[in-house]
Amino acid sequence: MLHKFASDLSTHSIYAQGNELATIMAQDKDAEGNRIYTHPQDATLHVVDLPNPVLMTDRYQINQITDYIKRETVSALYESPLISIDYDDVKMNFENMKFKYPWVWSPSIDTLFFCRALKNQDLQWYTSMIEVGSGPGFIAKYTGEKNPNLKTIVLNDINKNAEAYFHDHYTDQRFSFYLWDAKAYMKGKQFDIIASNPPYIPRPRSIDDNPYEWLSLPIYLIQNIDKILTEKGKLFLNLSSLSLPIMQEFLNSENIIVKQLDSMEVPLKVFNVLNNPEWMDYLINEKWLKKEYRDGHEYRQTLYIYEIQRRKSA
Repeated sequence: MLHKFASDLSTHSIYAQGNELATIMAQDKDAEGNRIYTHPQDATLHVVDLPNPVLMTDRYQINQITDYIKRETVSALYESPLISIDYDDVKMNFENMKFKYPWVWSPSIDTLFFCRALKNQDLQWYTSMIEVGSGPGFIAKYTGEKNPNLKTIVLNDINKNAEAYFHDHYTDQRFSFYLWDAKAYMKGKQFDIIASNPPYIPRPRSIDDNPYEWLSLPIYLIQNIDKILTEKGKLFLNLSSLSLPIMQEFLNSENIIVKQLDSMEVPLKVFNVLNNPEWMDYLINEKWLKKEYRDGHEYRQTLYIYEIQRRKSA
């Protein structure tokens, strides 16, 4: 299954690809009538366009497809063991992620939203980059492909399966992977670009190793910006409206210049949050989250991409 997105995220196009053309799309005979079981992996067949996507898998929107055959075909494609993501002509493949690379997620809509914010940034003078909390590293790959001037691109994650994915899929020698704590790696180093799409949902009695609540990471990046970012470098952060009551204090620091690049409202669809009564009560009682059923979803958050730079000393 190929997910292809318009560069402005106005359209999510779904394609069958490779052997799916034979197994799902009835492309199982050649011109002479002989049975075909396989197709090249880059062979594709368009199925449907979904407008204004807010999730990578939006079951409500899929159910609005009026054509029965297309709707059921899309459902079948979502069961494919091979998922490809194509945004702005940057493509990554993800095969059997749950089994081969546990806890390494293929890009969500917020990843592509992050790339949309970077799309029009002038980064031609920058030569070094790190993506902190990279997972498979789509943001780093996107930035690297769009900016050939980058000489050093580091992916960092605490999940050893993300490192395994990196070694299995990256051949560009500009890229490297650092496993474990970015704080240790960045000590004594500075980068022109630091990008982080961190987990951004606050939780009571937070612990740093929970992948859904690690607000300590963006706090660390902001508080140590003079040490880890070059003088004219840029830190790019994705933060949720749910985290702003905590993060605003740090964004207001006199030591930094903050610019909001983009925003996007998306449903809250993190099941470890939705299925945790204590966590949900915390978000609701603090008045950060409210129930409002709309377009098939009850809870929402607004994502913000910030560009943060060091403030020059007087």
